[in-house]
Amino acid sequence: MMYSRLIFVSKENVTLSPMAQWIMKSILMDKSKEVLSRGLVVLFPEPQNKKVTDLLVLHGIPCEEQVSEEFSMEEVDENTLILAMNFTEKVKILDDYPLGRWEENVFTLQEFAEEEEEPIDPYGEDMDGYEECYLQLKDLLYKVKRKLEWV
Repeated sequence: MMYSRLIFVSKENVTLSPMAQWIMKSILMDKSKEVLSRGLVVLFPEPQNKKVTDLLVLHGIPCEEQVSEEFSMEEVDENTLILAMNFTEKVKILDDYPLGRWEENVFTLQEFAEEEEEPIDPYGEDMDGYEECYLQLKDLLYKVKRKLEWV
């Protein structure tokens, strides 16, 4: 399948999915690919976790200040790959959204990257925990990029 849009989905869209979004954008040369992050439980727009922003800046990854946005079917079509940050979120997407034939476009990040472990959620950790998550995500995202054959 040729995907042109990638949506990372986490529970609240303030930590893991924005971190994955910005890392993926930084490793892609092809800027025609759309990379987004969304949340499943977004009651009101919350700013991206400050530790995520600080960590990305520390690694030289340009990121814009953003607020959480709710996952919406309006952004999904046959060219959209949906990567949930963990299995629970994948199940919620499949249970709560009428994806129809596009259900085959929904994976967990580690499932799509063909790895065993889900990304570590660093929420509540010190910066070392965020750094460990960053390194794990970066490794998984390079595997995703290769699998998609995105340059």
